[in-house]
Amino acid sequence: MPNYPYAEMPRAFVNVLGIETAYYEMGTRNGRPILLLHGMSTSADSFRETMHELAGDFWLIAPDIPGFGYSDNTQPYTMPHLVEWLAAFRAALELPPAALVGHSFGGTLAAEFALSYPGDVTRLFLVAPALLRAESYPYLVKKIGFALGMIDLGMAFSQSGFWVKRQIKAPFYAPEEQDKSVWARRLKDYDLARASADVIKATAFNHMRDRLPQLPHPTCLVWGENDLVVPVGDADKLAGLLPNVQQVHKLAECGHAPILEQQTKVQSLARGFLKIAD
Repeated sequence: MPNYPYAEMPRAFVNVLGIETAYYEMGTRNGRPILLLHGMSTSADSFRETMHELAGDFWLIAPDIPGFGYSDNTQPYTMPHLVEWLAAFRAALELPPAALVGHSFGGTLAAEFALSYPGDVTRLFLVAPALLRAESYPYLVKKIGFALGMIDLGMAFSQSGFWVKRQIKAPFYAPEEQDKSVWARRLKDYDLARASADVIKATAFNHMRDRLPQLPHPTCLVWGENDLVVPVGDADKLAGLLPNVQQVHKLAECGHAPILEQQTKVQSLARGFLKIAD
């Protein structure tokens, strides 16, 4: 059973490309290094449970991606820029080649980083990664600046208190089963998520399908069967595109937040997959 309430993790900062970057670190430097990348509208704190439970096995580092949590904003908000930020973050902490854990948008960033710096990545543990979502965006959103402006308008509307409380629960299959401390943390994350509209724009223009077969790393895919954000059907599509998918797990009664909704199962899968010698 989960060990609530989980203690807040100590927060550290490092300047990366002029971006004051917040991050959390747990475990031992003698352990296998794991970089954890969070999804849109959340922060590295979304890995709090995972880091507490896996700290005895690994060296865990989870940054707040620029524009989220306690990290500075940055421009231009594009995948190439975020990849270079992540490369500089890794260099600043003098990390050896590491496994990457990525959730949703964080999964996209993990894959893009692995494509650009394949020698710095050992394996990929991707939880509902948004690797194929660009294909689902309407043509006008991609091509017409006015439509992109409407995204900003929609994001501004979504910041109203009523909608925020609905949105933080929307990714969950059974939100009523979550510990109440989770909602206070997610409300704070949502309040600090300044770059959500930028992520939507960056993702809309980021086509990956043709490049995915170039990813040689051992990969594990984890999905909630009831994911309404990134449909579980993407798991089978990615299994056919990525050349070294070793495991695919579809979790019953689970939405877009398996790290929380099925945390014991996800932690067990991560522990087993990430411990494999490369």
